[in-house]
Amino acid sequence: MNRTGKLVVQYIYTQVKNFSEGLAAVKKNGKWGFIDTTGKLIIDNQFESANSFSEGLAIVEKDNKYGVIINPLKK
Repeated sequence: MNRTGKLVVQYIYTQVKNFSEGLAAVKKNGKWGFIDTTGKLIIDNQFESANSFSEGLAIVEKDNKYGVIINPLKK
């Protein structure tokens, strides 16, 4: 829910992290992805782990390899 009490993220995720730079990491079926503040899935659930965005970047893990992704909202 947002600060006004409106439901933003549907109850389809097993975990949701705080919004950072307009996106929040969400976990579904054991994989992490990212949604925007309207609840729209922006980056598919494909990561084993995902950190929040900071300065336009987020550290993620996929196939036992770590990397950095760029926030698509910051283009």
